[in-house]
Amino acid sequence: MPDAPTRRPHYPGRDQLDAANTRFRRAVARLYREAGRHDPKLMPEVERIVREAAETLGRLAADAEAAESTSARHQAALKAQEDKIRAQLRPAARRGDPRAAGILARLDQRPSGRRTSAPDDDDAA
Repeated sequence: MPDAPTRRPHYPGRDQLDAANTRFRRAVARLYREAGRHDPKLMPEVERIVREAAETLGRLAADAEAAESTSARHQAALKAQEDKIRAQLRPAARRGDPRAAGILARLDQRPSGRRTSAPDDDDAA
């Protein structure tokens, strides 16, 4: 099929992740069926395994999201959104709106998270 669109390659390790996920889900489904049909004493083990997997995946997802938020594109989009919010809130704050002033103050206080070229080392001198 010459007209078929070419697909972008998967991220590194995607095939291994998919295989492990499929294997895990099938194993848990088999264990759950076994516990439900023949051995109810296995149910706490099913719950423990699933809870541990969910916690681990949640932690890894948070790591991936944190890494994503450090990308230059993401930082530029975040700065653009902050600038837009500030531009919308400034006139209201000048008119004396306490909510707008409070939001602006919180925006000014929050750490930007943007990387700077200057080191944070206080001992350098």
